[in-house]
Amino acid sequence: MSDPTTNYFVSVAEIAAKLDQATHIAQQLSLTASNARAVALRAGERAAGFRPLTDFIDRLAEITISSSKKINLLASTLSRTSADKVRADNAIEHFHDVYVRAKDSPFIHSLDAQFDLCEAAQQKLNTKYRRQIDQLSDELSMLSNELRNAVILATLSRVEASQAGVQYQEALINVANNVEGAAGKIKNHIHYSQQMVSTLE
Repeated sequence: MSDPTTNYFVSVAEIAAKLDQATHIAQQLSLTASNARAVALRAGERAAGFRPLTDFIDRLAEITISSSKKINLLASTLSRTSADKVRADNAIEHFHDVYVRAKDSPFIHSLDAQFDLCEAAQQKLNTKYRRQIDQLSDELSMLSNELRNAVILATLSRVEASQAGVQYQEALINVANNVEGAAGKIKNHIHYSQQMVSTLE
């Protein structure tokens, strides 16, 4: 049987790796916003409606980077809680083995006080572990929902790009395509991370 502790740390490492990739994509998205802003300024009034969208692209990048850092911190905290939980689970299992093997011993109940303390600690860790998984799951869901706005953003960007004139239209449409593509990649990383979280539950 595979070691649950090892499986857990593999899952957390994979979540961290996926979120690191998402951060790099978000940083590129921020660069895309800067380039789009420069093109929109050159286009002048014809791209006036596009300029506010560049602020939204920046915000999307900032949220992704901030959430990725928060998620990695949550995963690191969960990692420590999980290690404590595994130790507590193993201790309880050993207590049960001793109780079964030494059930006729006249001194077996001298273990009761320590067993009760260990069991109380295990229950607290289980509650803490469950709460931290819920926090991690909620943060991933929030980021995933935020990225849905990127599709709307890309559509609006294409509409605004069509008003900018032939000279700037292609560059601004490329911005829209880059935003949609980047958001799609980040969503894939988030979805994979959500699957990893489900293996921890």
